[in-house]
Amino acid sequence: MALFFCWSLAALTINYLPYFYPVQKTFLQNIFLLLAINILIKPLYIFGIDAQVQNAVGASSYGIYFTLFNFCYLFQVILDCGIQNFNSRHVAQNKSSVFDHFSFVAGTKLFLVVIFLFAVFAGALIVGFPDTYYTLLFWVSGIMILNAFQMYLRSHFSALGDYRMESWLSSLDKGIMILVIGYFIYVEKNISIPIFLKGQLCSVMLAILITAILLNFKFRLSLRFSLKRMKALLKQSFPFAVVFLLMTLYTRMDAVMLERILKDEGVASGIYAAGYRILDAGNMLGYLFALLLLPMFSDLLGRQKNVNQLVGVAAKLLLSFTALTCLIAWFYCTEIMDLIYVDATPEYANVFKYLMVSFFAMTLSYVYGALITASGRLRTFNLIFVVGIVINWGLNLLLIPSLEALGAVYSTLATQFFVFFAQVVLASSRFNLKIHQQDVLNVVALLGIYFAIVYYVKAYLPVNWMIQVLSIGIIGIIVSFLLGFLRFNIDFLETNDTVHEQ
Repeated sequence: MALFFCWSLAALTINYLPYFYPVQKTFLQNIFLLLAINILIKPLYIFGIDAQVQNAVGASSYGIYFTLFNFCYLFQVILDCGIQNFNSRHVAQNKSSVFDHFSFVAGTKLFLVVIFLFAVFAGALIVGFPDTYYTLLFWVSGIMILNAFQMYLRSHFSALGDYRMESWLSSLDKGIMILVIGYFIYVEKNISIPIFLKGQLCSVMLAILITAILLNFKFRLSLRFSLKRMKALLKQSFPFAVVFLLMTLYTRMDAVMLERILKDEGVASGIYAAGYRILDAGNMLGYLFALLLLPMFSDLLGRQKNVNQLVGVAAKLLLSFTALTCLIAWFYCTEIMDLIYVDATPEYANVFKYLMVSFFAMTLSYVYGALITASGRLRTFNLIFVVGIVINWGLNLLLIPSLEALGAVYSTLATQFFVFFAQVVLASSRFNLKIHQQDVLNVVALLGIYFAIVYYVKAYLPVNWMIQVLSIGIIGIIVSFLLGFLRFNIDFLETNDTVHEQ
């Protein structure tokens, strides 16, 4: 399925690339490098390392770690405060002052680390985590801090125009983790959550050291403090922080609420994590797709060009991929869970197949979210996230006590589809997006044919299920092409059509 996605992404770029300026062509070439590196390294880490840790320590122990990880992630906005997005734009526009800017931002981030640690442990006291959690919480907090600093250092390469180095460094920490933690899993055959956390910590520290050495060739790294500069920086980056905070609150609370409401020593959270891990892996592709769409939309809106065709092309590509992925996950949920997890039960499969339905809405949201973000008008966008938080938390409180992990899944489903449809409505009204009747009929036809393909291949093709899935993917590409979902004639950049935001 990852190859299906890459082929689709290539189709979009090949059609669009001839109209791009040289600097934009360079950016797109490095997006392909970024995509290739992430598809190679991150799934290997997720399934070869992370999933195997859960297999070794069990759902309960891993569920506690997953709960604490998501709990700390809720406070991640303190470590960043929107600085990374603001910093990338500022450095790109003011390359000559990068040395001076870096020294004060680095000082600000150290100040934010202190606030982050205080907030995490104060929050832990408020929610009532038992004393046995605090050592793990300390290690998880350390990993979060180092990850945030590694991402900040990395962002300078793309801001300074070195996109290729940024692409190579994007998975450096995960590559080191595969070697370090993989040694304990596959050679020593001795892994535990503390070893897993210390392995992550050491790996990120090494990644930071390598990144800092490489960055020092660009400019001299230093550290300075200024309360005045700190206040100005945080004020400028605040709008970016709000978006990140709201998205985090409705996507990362499920595991925390599962553990706190059920108090089952992390068992339900571990089962939820087993399915969410695969959802997160697939979501990576959608995120990378958004990285490509954002500059395209920004370019079109900046020149007041019509965005209808690009939205349609991107939506068709993602719909082709996500619909087939969701159906495969639904019909082959048991086989997939048994392949990855040694202690998988029917509950694992049930949670996974419903959770993957939300993948459809989550991935397609990237198209409309990128468009809205490119416009720079975020107030209504943030309001959508606020309502999403209310829906998610409310449903979790209502459903988790009786349905446990499946209750959190239903909450995620409702939230993701609400956010998706709300973004479609907002983008359609703001940019006059048009949905033609023929497009609707084609979507219905594609979904119907996809369903028939998956159903009949699983029921009547007497081969190994992995070969069945491969066959479904190949047939899916052919069907998508025949229905026009993978054939484009993008000529909107040469037209004089303009778009006016409403």
